[in-house]
Amino acid sequence: MRRRVVVARGLAAASALSAAALGWRSRASSQGGGAGDAPLDALVIGAGLAGLACAQRLRAAGRRVLVLEARQRLGGRIWTERSQGLAIDLGASWLHGMANNPLYPLLTRELGLPVLPSDGLGQITVGPDGRRWDGARHERAEAWLAALVARAEQQGEPDQPLSALLPPRLSPDQRFTLIADVEHELGAAPGAIAADAPLGDGQPLLGGDALVPGGLDQLVRHLAQGLEIRLAQVVRQIHNSPQGVRVTTASGAVYQARGLCCSVPLGVLKAGSIRFEPPLPAAKQRAIETLGMGLLDKIVLLFPERFWDARGWLRNDGPEPGLWSEWVDLTALIGRPGLMGFNAAEVARRVARQSDGAIVSSALAQLRRCYPNAVIPEPSAVRITRWGDDPFALGSYSFAAVGSTNAMRQELGRRWQGMVLAGEAISPAFPATLQGAYLSGQHAAQSLLSLWGA
Repeated sequence: MRRRVVVARGLAAASALSAAALGWRSRASSQGGGAGDAPLDALVIGAGLAGLACAQRLRAAGRRVLVLEARQRLGGRIWTERSQGLAIDLGASWLHGMANNPLYPLLTRELGLPVLPSDGLGQITVGPDGRRWDGARHERAEAWLAALVARAEQQGEPDQPLSALLPPRLSPDQRFTLIADVEHELGAAPGAIAADAPLGDGQPLLGGDALVPGGLDQLVRHLAQGLEIRLAQVVRQIHNSPQGVRVTTASGAVYQARGLCCSVPLGVLKAGSIRFEPPLPAAKQRAIETLGMGLLDKIVLLFPERFWDARGWLRNDGPEPGLWSEWVDLTALIGRPGLMGFNAAEVARRVARQSDGAIVSSALAQLRRCYPNAVIPEPSAVRITRWGDDPFALGSYSFAAVGSTNAMRQELGRRWQGMVLAGEAISPAFPATLQGAYLSGQHAAQSLLSLWGA
């Protein structure tokens, strides 16, 4: 699996740290671009990985940059919650493809942080009848999926849904494998996924995957050092021209600069939360409308003691397809018994509409189905995500939807007048990954520098 969220051993609560302690400057201002401010070279909208990477590249080139972030925290879809002596990554947490991922040497060599390779984790699958799949059953399911993916990548068309390549009637094991290994991978159902990209588009992710103990906010804090960042700045309008850009926020604050990088997630662009003046070119608007925004939600449950197998992954092939289909054991990572469960696509949307109590009851019911002889207590702590309802995300990560092409990501990354877009959805090489966001931010900075003749 390419992307997962984990709980890792933490440090002191990040919320207790001041902006100065984190190395970046924050000004809680309702007025931007006033007469007392020095002229800005660039505004960066969004303090996620793409925005921070762009701002740091511009700052390194000697440019004055201001980052505007809608949230009261940094990181965007990197969200490390620190409580109970733990660091809980409720958003992104996996480094994918360490061999061709520039964040791997940044984290390990420059920052000296350890990583935990996550390849080779064992798994068990519990069927609808409560029986566990044996090795041969796993192998048959994996072979079927591999053949489907190979055929889709060779014969599938971007205007064709992946569901068109499925057999008329899926066996129960095939259906579960499709949910666990495709829907959970892309955050979307086969009917929404382009047939030529069954496991995502872009370049291969080489060298295995890894987790970052202590939380990915360590990377965020590093990239924020030395930057001027204003939080709680919800951008509503961007006026773009060759002569410069002007940004208006929900509070009425106005900011002006020579150029701008907009790194808000694809979900926010699709919702039209920001008005562009003049409107975006037709090719960019079509790319925004056609590319997909997937959804993968999680629940973290901490327990007094472990009642489950110490094998890494628990796969729940239950009577309700897609409901809490996958769980990962966190015990070895955090030093406390804990599980993280996942829901994707429409199942995630349906579950997110329930109360926290109902969600916890639903999750515990599935765990008790998998372990009928175990005494499963109430969890000692719970964390639940609803990324589809987050107004500053409106989803988890992008995917190749029916009708979309990788060229659309390239189109979104092309500078238009004084503005350039950035983010994982803008990366043609590594969409839906941390390195995709990071590299797109650097590309956006270079595009602005080229505009200025640097």
